[in-house]
Parts: sequence; C-alpha cells; structure tokens
Amino acid sequence: MTAQLTITRIKLPLANAYLVQGERPILVDVGAPGDADRIVRALAQNNVQPADLSLILLTHGHGDHVGAANELATASGAPIALHYADDAMARSGRNVLGTLTGLEARMIAPFVDKPFPSVTASILLDAPLDLRAYGVAGEVIATPGHTPGSISIFFANGDAIVGDLLMGGRMGGALWASQPGVHYFVGDFAQLAQSMEIVLARRPQRLLVGHGGPLAADAVQAWWGGNPISRR
Repeated sequence: MTAQLTITRIKLPLANAYLVQGERPILVDVGAPGDADRIVRALAQNNVQPADLSLILLTHGHGDHVGAANELATASGAPIALHYADDAMARSGRNVLGTLTGLEARMIAPFVDKPFPSVTASILLDAPLDLRAYGVAGEVIATPGHTPGSISIFFANGDAIVGDLLMGGRMGGALWASQPGVHYFVGDFAQLAQSMEIVLARRPQRLLVGHGGPLAADAVQAWWGGNPISRR
C-alpha cells in the first residue's frame, strides 16, 4: 500500500522548513544557522529521526533556507540537493539578494543579509527530479526569479512548495500570512513572471511558501491576475 503523503510546516524564526512524509521522509529547506536543533525537535514531534531522512532538498541558496544544512546532513547522512545555478552562492556563504522590492525590504535587509556556513550540495539539479526515488510522490522543477536556482516541488496531493517565488503576508509572514505578495528580494522579474505562469499552469491547490502562508491557489490566481510585478 502506498503511504499517505503528509506535509508539515516547521516554522522557524526567519523562514519555513517542511517535513514531507511518504514512503520515506524528506526535508525541504533547513532555515538559518542555529536552526538545526529546532528542526530536530520538530522531526521528533512527528516521529521522525534525522537518520530517517532520505533527502535534504533546498529551494534556493539564501542563508535563511540553507544555513543549517551541514549540521542536518551530518546528523542524518541524507544527501543535500540544490539547483546548480545557486551552487556558487551556497558555497560562498554570502547572499545575493537582487532587487529590493520596497521600503520593508530595505528595512529588513541588514538583518537577513548575514554570512552563513558554506554549503556544498552532493546533488546539483539541472533537470526535473522525480522524488519517488526518495520515497515521496512529487516532482521538482526549476522556477527561477527569486534566485537563478530557485525550484518548486509539486506533490500528488495538490500541494506545491515554491520557496520564495512569492511570500505570504508582511513582516516575514507575521501579518496577513495567507495574503500573497511579491517577495522582498527578486533576482530577475522576467524570470519570476515566467515561473509564476508555469506554477499556476500546473493548478496546485495550495502553495507553501518560505515565509508566511499557506496560500490558497485561488487567492494566488486572483492576486497574480492583477499584474503585481508589471510596473517593476
């Protein structure tokens, strides 16, 4: 019998990580440096030990999403997967933020743009990845825009984890978490627009984001129909 897919958000101080459980569990994103213990506790609350993980999958290379990768890879023995286009940033331990999209972005940039431990992925993605090899019914595709190597993951239950392709609410999701919005930092607006169209064309039921959320697909579709980045 195929295991039922469950996705649990792990809310961290700066970002979300996600525990995805199928035949085997995988971890999507790992938060900032210092977040490893929080994640291990969250795994235990869901009856998962680090050694159970089959994969650590990073949606992009910013420090608030990859910062605890080394500790968790050592604890679990699981490989780290990252798109090759963000490999240099992850290895450098320095964020490449792109364009700041507003006043709030300029206010928070000094607090989030911190060095982080160099992360060397053992799997560099350069094509769609079928996650069934890791025990999960899902597919990884490239969705650049926030960063060149941003990815999204589409699951058989209708959920999609889209990292920082967009965000929920303001103040890192502390306010109006279910309201879609453009992320504070965008690497390439044209790529972002194309990636949003690709994501919505797959008709996910719910979008799980790196900050705030979750976002209902109909709310995202309505927001996107208002051309939120057309003036950028």
